[in-house]
Amino acid sequence: MSPEAIKVCYSIFFYDGYVGIAPTIINLTKIFVRQNAAVDIYGTKNTYPSPGYLGENVNIAYFLKGTRLFNYLQKKGIKNIIPLGEFLFYFIPCFQKILQKTIRNISQSNSQPKQSINIAVDLYGAITALFFFLIFQQKFLFLSLELHDPNNYQGISRILTFLAKLAAQKSEAIIIQDQDRFQTFCQFYDYYHPQVFYLPNSTLAETDHSKNISENFFRQKFNLDTQQFPYILLQAGMIADAVYSQTLAQTFNQIEDKYTLVFHDRSPRQEDPYIQKLRQTNTHNLFLSLEPVPYNQLDEIYQAADIGLAFYQDLSNNFSQIALASGKLPQYLKQGKPVLVNNLPSLQVFVEKYQIGQVINDPTDPQEMQIAIAKILDNYEFYQNNALACFSAEFDFGNKVKPLLEFIEKKYCLE
Repeated sequence: MSPEAIKVCYSIFFYDGYVGIAPTIINLTKIFVRQNAAVDIYGTKNTYPSPGYLGENVNIAYFLKGTRLFNYLQKKGIKNIIPLGEFLFYFIPCFQKILQKTIRNISQSNSQPKQSINIAVDLYGAITALFFFLIFQQKFLFLSLELHDPNNYQGISRILTFLAKLAAQKSEAIIIQDQDRFQTFCQFYDYYHPQVFYLPNSTLAETDHSKNISENFFRQKFNLDTQQFPYILLQAGMIADAVYSQTLAQTFNQIEDKYTLVFHDRSPRQEDPYIQKLRQTNTHNLFLSLEPVPYNQLDEIYQAADIGLAFYQDLSNNFSQIALASGKLPQYLKQGKPVLVNNLPSLQVFVEKYQIGQVINDPTDPQEMQIAIAKILDNYEFYQNNALACFSAEFDFGNKVKPLLEFIEKKYCLE
C-alpha cells in the first residue's frame, strides 16, 4: 500500500515487547492494517518468537532494557530506582524515534497520515502515552494485558504510581479482557473509567494457515506411534510451577501411558535444571517441546492435541482472573479441543457453563485426572462441538473488537 493511501497511523506502546506471543497485539494490528492503517509498535528486545509478517505498513522497534545496569543495581541493594530506570530506558529512545519520524513526515507532507492514534499497553506504555498527551495533546487508549498494581512502587519510583493513575484518568477508554479484571484494574488505579471495552486475549476465527495442515505436529516431532500413544494432552505456553508443570508431570507419571502429556514452551528453552527435573519426574509419557513456533504456525500446535490443558496457580488476580486473558484457552477452543482446567473460579465458570471439558479439583490426584480424561473421550464429539460454540460466543476476536472499532471511528472522526 502506498503511503498516500494510509489514513491512520497507530502507535502501540508495548514495553514488554513480546509481540510474537501476544494475540491481542497481533490481531489488533492485523485488523488495523485491513482498515488501511499503518501500525508502529514500540517494545523492548526479548527472546520470544517473532510475530512473523503482519503487513507492509507495520513496523516494530525494539529498544534495549538496560538489564546489566539494573542487575548491578539490584546486587548493590539500590532496587527502588530500577522501575523508574526501566521506564526511562524505554521512553527516551521511543520519544526520539517518534520525534524523528514526525519531523520526517512534516518534510514529506504527502506521506503524513491524517490521524495518529496511540494505544498504551500496561503501565509503562500508559505513562509513555501520557507524556505524548501532555506534550502534543495526542489522545490515547489504555490497553491492559497484565494486571500490574501501580501501588507497589517504592522510593523515587513512586512517581510512576502517580503517573500511571493519571494516565488511567486521561485515557479515552480502557481496553481489558473482562469485567472481573476491570474491577481489579479500577481498584489498582483508584479510578472507575466510564468507558471500557472488553476484549479477550484471543485470536481471529479465520486463519490462512490452518486449512493446509496435513500432519500431526507432535506425532511427527516425537515420532509418537498411534497405537502406543493414542491420545495427546497438551499444555502450551510457559513451562513452570506457575502452571503446575511439575505437578502435572508427576500426576501423569502415575496414569496410563496412552495418555501422552506434552508441554510446549512459548520461548526457547535449554536443558536447564527445571527441564531436567521434569524429565526425571516423568520418564514414560511426558514429552517436552522446547522450540517455539511463529505465531502464524500456532494452529499446528493446537490441532495436534486431543485435549487441551489450562492450569494456573492462584498467585494473584493476574492469574486467578485468567479465563478471558489466557492465550492458550481460546486456541484450544478454536480448534474444537475439549479442555481440562483446575478449579479456579474464572475457569470453572466457563467449563461448566459451556460444558467444554472437565474441572480438576486436585491436580495431584492421578485417579481424578484419569476419570476426567475418560469422561471427555467417551463423549468427545459433544465436548468438541461445545468448544467450538464457546469460542464463537466468547472468544472470536473479530467480533469482540467491533465495538472498540466503532468507538475509535467516532472519537477520532474516521467515518
